[in-house]
Amino acid sequence: MRKRILFLMSDTGGGHRAAAEAIDEAIHHLYPNTFHTFIEDLWKEHTPWPVNKIPAAYPWMIARGMPVWKLIWLMSTTLKPHKVVLPSVSPVVRRKITRYFREVQPDLIISVHPLMNHLGVKLRDRAGLRDVPFATVVTDMVTVHPVWICPAVTLCTVPTEPARELAIRFGMPPEKVVVTGQPVSLKFAARVADRPALRKKLGLHPERRAVLITGGGEGLGPIFEIARAIARSVPGVELLVVTGRNRQLRRRLEGVPWEVPAHIFGFVRNMPELMGAADLLITKAGPGTISEAFIAGLPLILSGHIPGQETGNVAYVREHRAGAYAEDPRQIAALAAEWLDPHRDTLQQMAKQSAALARPDAALTIARRVCDLV
Repeated sequence: MRKRILFLMSDTGGGHRAAAEAIDEAIHHLYPNTFHTFIEDLWKEHTPWPVNKIPAAYPWMIARGMPVWKLIWLMSTTLKPHKVVLPSVSPVVRRKITRYFREVQPDLIISVHPLMNHLGVKLRDRAGLRDVPFATVVTDMVTVHPVWICPAVTLCTVPTEPARELAIRFGMPPEKVVVTGQPVSLKFAARVADRPALRKKLGLHPERRAVLITGGGEGLGPIFEIARAIARSVPGVELLVVTGRNRQLRRRLEGVPWEVPAHIFGFVRNMPELMGAADLLITKAGPGTISEAFIAGLPLILSGHIPGQETGNVAYVREHRAGAYAEDPRQIAALAAEWLDPHRDTLQQMAKQSAALARPDAALTIARRVCDLV
């Protein structure tokens, strides 16, 4: 009889679901036909309106609502929000989630969201499942929010050593914390073997340097302005611009008479190929994309970050000399021009530094660790 693994997450940004899916993929890769897995958005599926709409508001909050987000982050790092949130969870919601736990009867619970740890442990116990192992997979690369840390969990994995130090400082027993790297899909695990063949497949010019620009799944940030600045000031490049679900941005980019070859994509499934073909990545400082870039050995220009949870990511990339941070499109273009200069070795050195930080086996490592608990 297959054992059951329940992932707790919420779609506040794409990173939590992506982490759950990467671990889920790794579990089934390592242990085929062994586990039933369930990925559940507790907020969306088990809370009433308007609370169940919070995940949908997240893209607005980290864009136009950034002042609100900064305030929430600042207050929540000092007020121990789980002590406020848990008592405020209505009896109806508690009963609903508890009933769901009893229906699933998991043999293992894995949380990939900061708000699912204290709540998840409490309601696991209420459901009569106290002996079921509970693992927390922290998806913040460096700046771990205190609410992630529930000392009662069985295991806590973190992406980096600085994250481990913070987890311990916030109260996680050291013996429970394991540095594994950031879980990303196994599609990113292998470096491209034949780069010229891949570039030919994608229709790229064999002699031009390729710059990949992305703003995540929602196409956030000044992608248009960055692409235009590079096209105007770095003549020897070829652009790969990924707009995600931002259709308006894609249409706007497709209407431009480009000075250099430009390939405009919407939401893509072949990001490993695009990264494998690129020479430089320009992106916001999301932990998943940064980790994928490390695996591809890509130098990074980070064009923006979410204050709080992504602040440490910027410092991590800069301190390890794998990239730089710049928000102004003209400054980004100037950096790109400098790094892509064929008479300099800056790009090659940063590519080596980026590759040295890679943890391509992170999802597999986490899968082994959590499955050892059952």
